[in-house]
Amino acid sequence: MTRTNHFCLALFFSVAAGAAIVDRIAIAAGDKIITASEIDLRIRLTAFQNQEKADFSLASRRRAAEELIGQKLIEHEMDLGHYPRIDVIGRKALLNDYEKTEYKSEPLSLAKALAAYGLATEDLEEDLGKQSDFLTFLNLRFRPAVQVTDQDVLKYFEENAPKGGALNELRPGIEQKLTNARADKELDLWLQDQRKRTRVEYLEKDLQGDKK
Repeated sequence: MTRTNHFCLALFFSVAAGAAIVDRIAIAAGDKIITASEIDLRIRLTAFQNQEKADFSLASRRRAAEELIGQKLIEHEMDLGHYPRIDVIGRKALLNDYEKTEYKSEPLSLAKALAAYGLATEDLEEDLGKQSDFLTFLNLRFRPAVQVTDQDVLKYFEENAPKGGALNELRPGIEQKLTNARADKELDLWLQDQRKRTRVEYLEKDLQGDKK
């Protein structure tokens, strides 16, 4: 998408409850866009899942914007590589599992809890689906290349194992922990590289901060 097209699309118009709603594009990252409402939604979802008060300060919006840029880079790569994505039934199952886990003994329903953050169940369902898709990407793209040696396991065991723990019993958990950590690191390095390669245009200039 050219610079001209970015500015031509600087306003999105949608209809809700019979009124025209303007949702401006805040950031263009490669062939993906991030709107102002997406940033606010990311803040609300993160606050809800962390059980914190939603913070809409400029610093918070910048953090949310950078997180969304990373998500868009992953989505772009998933589009190019035709990575599998969870379907509608799977997303609803994730939402159901989340509700059973987080609200099994709570008198307040999930829908009411979401409403307190200005969210709907569909917002959380979509977010859980994206988290599942990103985990699929991590598992398929980076985890297979991770190697954990016996020396790695022994070193971790000697430095972190509880007193009296047996190496053979703890080995599977240690291997998984080390694999997860190294796959996450590879993903971070990949994101840093993609960030350098991708043209990111901040149409909402305040979100850029000190970045050049």
